[in-house]
Amino acid sequence: MKKRLLAGILATLTLSGLLTGCGGSAPTVSGGSAAASGGSAAYNWKCALNSTEGDNAYDAAAIFANKVNELTGGQVNVTLYGGASLGSTTEVLEGMSVGVADIICESVGTLAPFTTLANIDAMPYVYSGYDHFMNVWSSDLGEEMKTAIGEAAGFKLLGGAYRGARIVTATKRMEKLEDFKGFKLRAPNLDVYVKTWQWIGASPTPMAMNEVYTALQQGTVEGQENPMVDDLNYSFDEVCKYWIKTNHVYSCNLFMMDRNYFNSLPQEIQDAVKEAAEYAGRQISEVQSEKDTAAEQTLREKGCEIIEVDTKAFSDAFDGFAEKNYPDLADWVNQIKAMDNAG
Repeated sequence: MKKRLLAGILATLTLSGLLTGCGGSAPTVSGGSAAASGGSAAYNWKCALNSTEGDNAYDAAAIFANKVNELTGGQVNVTLYGGASLGSTTEVLEGMSVGVADIICESVGTLAPFTTLANIDAMPYVYSGYDHFMNVWSSDLGEEMKTAIGEAAGFKLLGGAYRGARIVTATKRMEKLEDFKGFKLRAPNLDVYVKTWQWIGASPTPMAMNEVYTALQQGTVEGQENPMVDDLNYSFDEVCKYWIKTNHVYSCNLFMMDRNYFNSLPQEIQDAVKEAAEYAGRQISEVQSEKDTAAEQTLREKGCEIIEVDTKAFSDAFDGFAEKNYPDLADWVNQIKAMDNAG
């Protein structure tokens, strides 16, 4: 307890320095009374977020903050720190055990530096759609994956939220597998994403997101891939006319806490945190699905071409991908696919 208190003081001092450097403004807080400064709460937690209001993870955290406050009768107060104000995802995860933050909402894949099991988040073509994804992450298999990944990485993983299917936006028309031969696209700087595009003969180029718009303008890359709503938020419609619904990855956002700290909490607090995380995941998943539909309509109105591809042909092309590149994930991949009611 003394260690966490000291770490919390150090983290507060560090944050104060960060805020001073930003003009002294307080971090954006959302979530109503649950995220307000609480004087009587037994637990006052800092929730670290890369994004700001309107983003999937941030809005899920706001729902979580309200719900856990309600379920605990005000014992747990959660303040949201958006815009990476507590540090990068890796910095927060590495410092969570000493109190840099108490909880973070991020994708499963961000835990890949801690355990290769987290690469299941970015395995290509394991889900056929939204319903399949939701069925998996609300099942015993979903719990098994959260437990195994969390134990290997040292975190407690809670909830499970749909982030939207990843698609490709491009400066040229793409539709068939062969169109991707030699295709230059920006990919996240994660091994599984790079290997995914290399598998079908594309030429992935890792780069920071803040460089992608200019790279598309200048032709350094011919495309990039992200969920449709995120792509629209980045204004890629201004530089990419073609939006190809490859739907190659369905990534999952989770709430993450230091495992030892979570296990030290009273059982009733643990139960409330788990229930709130699951509730927030369900709520934000429904919102995200609605946003997907609205985003597609907006893109058509903007004159972008939405291209449907033969996802079965793409999926078939990735047969054996997990077995060759990530054999420790092959069993999970097969179990996930087996839960597809649409198959």
